[in-house]
Amino acid sequence: MTNYSKHGVPMTSESLGNSRNWGDANDHVKFGVQKEIVQQATNAKLPQHDIANLLALAEVESGFNPDASTTASWSSASGVFAITDQTAGDAKNRFSGNKSINGYKVDDEYDRFSTKSNVSYGIGVYLDKKRIADSDDVGAIYKVWNTNADETAKYKDRLQQHAKQYEKDLKNKVWDGPGPPAPEKSVVFLKPEPIGSMAFEKMSPVPKMSIPVFDQHQCLNMPDTPSSRLLQSVKEPPKVSTDKLGLK
Repeated sequence: MTNYSKHGVPMTSESLGNSRNWGDANDHVKFGVQKEIVQQATNAKLPQHDIANLLALAEVESGFNPDASTTASWSSASGVFAITDQTAGDAKNRFSGNKSINGYKVDDEYDRFSTKSNVSYGIGVYLDKKRIADSDDVGAIYKVWNTNADETAKYKDRLQQHAKQYEKDLKNKVWDGPGPPAPEKSVVFLKPEPIGSMAFEKMSPVPKMSIPVFDQHQCLNMPDTPSSRLLQSVKEPPKVSTDKLGLK
């Protein structure tokens, strides 16, 4: 049986994510993906609620990891918007050249693991699905986007809640800032350096990635969404065993 999944494609030096897994990218990369979506959608003159919907869809599909891909062998879904080869080919045929949807045209060439390319095609597919759904609601659009009824039911509330928060973030111009800095790399030596040498003194451990300090008031009462966690540098809450709590 043919394996269509790109999950087995090795990472390269150009890869931005840490792996092909959902959400496995650092905060600097995720912010860059979000910013690319906002910039391309803004350049396409899409209203804020559409841009917020796109951010919510990208979060569900890839967790903002541009190198993500499905583990399902029968699917080639990959990249920011988990676009399949078939969807990309269809988009290129219908959204390029003189063809467009509301004046929007996708990039000439499709590169699944290129943030710019995947976002360009993702926006085109979104506009087509929105046209078919005949609705501005991201939940209704996702029903057309994903034909798996169980998944559409599972993610409907999440998409709607996150889209509302992303729209607030857009109004607060969250993506106008520089975002989290890229992690610094440690010095690598080809052979061990003796203690006391100049090279040893220059060595330093990999510093922890710092997150820009935001106005505390902006973070109050924010729902638990990827953007709010990013701004507050809050990790996913750990799962606590009910046995440890004395519950049975």
